[in-house]
Amino acid sequence: MTVEGADRAGSRAEPRTPRRRPENRRPQKVALAIAQQIVDDITEGELAPVTKLASERDMLTRFGAGRGTLRESLRFLEMNGVITVKAGPHGGPIVSEPAPTDLAGVLGLFLQLRGLPFRALVAAREVLEPELASLAAASASPEVVAEIADSIDGMREFLDDERNFIAENDRFHAAVAAAAGNELFGLLISSLHAITDGMPLGVSYPPARRAAVLRAHQMVYEAIRAGDAEGARWAMRRHMREFHQYVEDKFPVVYERPVRWRDIAP
Repeated sequence: MTVEGADRAGSRAEPRTPRRRPENRRPQKVALAIAQQIVDDITEGELAPVTKLASERDMLTRFGAGRGTLRESLRFLEMNGVITVKAGPHGGPIVSEPAPTDLAGVLGLFLQLRGLPFRALVAAREVLEPELASLAAASASPEVVAEIADSIDGMREFLDDERNFIAENDRFHAAVAAAAGNELFGLLISSLHAITDGMPLGVSYPPARRAAVLRAHQMVYEAIRAGDAEGARWAMRRHMREFHQYVEDKFPVVYERPVRWRDIAP
């Protein structure tokens, strides 16, 4: 081996500089940044619904943005239920209160882009709702138990009125989820119900099915009122399985069809 070769063999290699990975993040859009700041103003200022926000002129001065950019921000917030924009000289942006249907619309968009079928939502409810019923039985306040009972009274009153019956059905499931003690559960379940009640998709609930739902809800309610967590879990699991079987058997096309955004947020 030559001296030169020995020098090379005995020397330590210089550490390699790690290669930088390409940045995947896009620069934040000005319109989005403005929308986020307006939401911060609403939450940090604890602004109640129907509170009027600053005028367009004041916002243009504050944010230093063009009118088109600001209006893009406001349109985005309005589409998501954060504000309403009233036209006219005394109009402008007004604080709103996003509803579960707004969250359902966002979910519907992503579900369609992912190509997820209706049955995926049914399966999610089968997992979530029995556990929420169990938590409700363990921690529901007397006020929430009364809300659940009132929704059942409403279903009984509207047994011959499908649309109002479904509205009371949704109220029942939202109340059970809220009784679990976490507002996120209530929002999520209410938004899933806005999709899985299925009426915009062509799923119908004849009188016999409505009566069966009422009986199932009564069983869940009795367990929650008694503080029977395991009984509430069992009753809700049975109810969700019956719902699953009903849609799969009676409306197989809907059950297998991918969710479409237009059906949820027309």
